[in-house]
Amino acid sequence: VPEHAELAWILGCLTNVPRLLRLPQWKMKRASQKSEGTVGLLTYPVLQAADILLYKSTCVPVGEDQVLHLELAQDIAQHFNKKYGEFFPVPKAILSEL
Repeated sequence: VPEHAELAWILGCLTNVPRLLRLPQWKMKRASQKSEGTVGLLTYPVLQAADILLYKSTCVPVGEDQVLHLELAQDIAQHFNKKYGEFFPVPKAILSEL
């Protein structure tokens, strides 16, 4: 579905790098790779946000390890809505027990 990549590009243009660098998953993966990390690893959470926001999801089932990625999607939705008007609902987490 090309709209996923297209929306990810748009949202990536609205997301600042320091926000992505604060995600613990980025820090852990980068440390385990013993390198600077990759752009794909850094921008993957924006793609996840695009997947959620494209369908205007209001509730998203997540495990605890994904809560921060959902918070990023919430932040991006709020930023987009503030800049361009109400368009995306701000999704809420439904924590799964698994």
